[in-house]
Amino acid sequence: MAPETVGYMALWTGNPDFRRLFLARMVSLFGDWFNLLAVLALLREIGAVSASSFGAVLILKTLPIVFALPFAGLVVDRMPRTLVMIGADVARAAVVALMLLIAWWPNPMILYALVVCQAVASAFFEPARNALLPDIVEPGALTAANAMGAAMWSTMLAFGSAAGGLLTAWLGWKAAIGVDIFTYLLSAVFLWQIREPAHHVVTQATARPAEFLRDLAGGALYLSRRPRARSLALVKAAWSTAGAITLVLTVLGEHRLSVAGMPLVAVSVLYVARGIGTGLGPFVARRISRSEPAAMERLITVGFGMGGLAYLLLPWAPSLAPAALIVVFGHVGGATVWVFSTIRLQQMVPTAVRGRVFAIENAAFTVVVAASTAVWGWATDRDVFSLEHATMALGVVLTAAGAWWALRGWRLGWATQPPEPGSDPLNSPRD
Repeated sequence: MAPETVGYMALWTGNPDFRRLFLARMVSLFGDWFNLLAVLALLREIGAVSASSFGAVLILKTLPIVFALPFAGLVVDRMPRTLVMIGADVARAAVVALMLLIAWWPNPMILYALVVCQAVASAFFEPARNALLPDIVEPGALTAANAMGAAMWSTMLAFGSAAGGLLTAWLGWKAAIGVDIFTYLLSAVFLWQIREPAHHVVTQATARPAEFLRDLAGGALYLSRRPRARSLALVKAAWSTAGAITLVLTVLGEHRLSVAGMPLVAVSVLYVARGIGTGLGPFVARRISRSEPAAMERLITVGFGMGGLAYLLLPWAPSLAPAALIVVFGHVGGATVWVFSTIRLQQMVPTAVRGRVFAIENAAFTVVVAASTAVWGWATDRDVFSLEHATMALGVVLTAAGAWWALRGWRLGWATQPPEPGSDPLNSPRD
C-alpha cells in the first residue's frame, strides 16, 4: 500500500529544506541551458558548423561522467550530500568561467577540454541530489517532490532555452556564460542552508584495496541480487537508446524548421516544447497512478509508447508549430518514464547504498546517450540515412524499449515492498 500522500502546497510550505534544494537545482538548470546554447553559438563562431561538432560537445558533456560516477557514488555515500553538491557547483562555476578564454584562443580543443571538466564536476551533483531527497521529505511526499522537480526541470528547459536562445542571439555567447557562472554560485548559497540529516557512513578507514573495492562496488553488488531494482536502474538507459534526441531536435531546428533565417529560435522552440512535455508528464501521471507503486511501473510502459509514437510522427510535421506539439506529446511520456523510475528506486533502495545505486543508474544511461549521439551524428553527417529516417529510428528504439519493460512486468510482476528498516543493504535476501 502506498503511504498517505502529501500535496504540492503542503510540501512547499512545510519543508524548507526541500524548498532550498528545489531552488538550488532550479537556478543551476537555468544556467545550464544558457551554457548549452552559448557553446553552440561559440562553435559556430569559430567555424565548427557540422552536426558532429555539436554532437561531440553533447558526448563530452556525458561520456566523462561514466568514469567519474563510481567514485562520485562512493563520495555521496561517505560525505554530507549537501557539501558534495556545493563542491560540484563551485567547480562548475570555475570551469565555465574559463570558457571565456576562447575569446582570446579560439580553439575547439580548449572548449572540448573545459566541457569534459564541467561534466566530471556534474557527475557528483545528481547522485547526491537523488540520494538526499528521500532523507529530507517524508515517504508520502516523495512522489510530489519528484513531480515538482521534474516540472521545474522542464520549466527551466523551456524558459532557459527560450531566454538563452534570445540572449545568445542578441548579446552573444559571453553574456550567456556569465549567467551560467552566477547560477552555479547562487545554487551553492541555497544548498549551504539545508539542514541535512545524518546518514549511515563508514567511519573506519578503508585503506586496504579489498575493502575499498568492495565499498566502490557496493551499488553493483546490491543490484546484482535484486532483479526488480536492477531493471528499474536500467529504465533511463532504455529511454536513452534515443539519446540523440537533443542532437536531432537541434539539427531539425537549424536545417528544416528555421524561422525567418534565425535557426537558434527554431531550436529554442523545440527545446521549449520538450520542456513543456516533461513538465506536464509527472503531474498527469501522478494523478492517474494515485502514487500506487504498481500503477507507476505500468505507466512506464505507456510513457515509452508515447515517446516512440511521437518520434515516428515527427518527420512528417509540415512546420514548426505541429512539430512542437508532437514533441510535447512525446515528452509527456518521457517524463513519466524518467520520474517514476526514479521514485521507485528511491522507495526501494536504503540510504546507505543509495548514492552508489544512483551513480550506476547515471553511468548506464550516460553511456547509452553518448553512444546514441555518436551514431546519429556520424550517420547524419555522412548521409547514411536522411534526417527524417534518423528521427523515425528514435521512435523505433523507444518502442522496442517499451516492449522490454512490458516483458519485465510480465515476468517479475509490478512493484514490490520497500526494504525493511535497518536491514543490511548488501547482505539482505534477494527480492
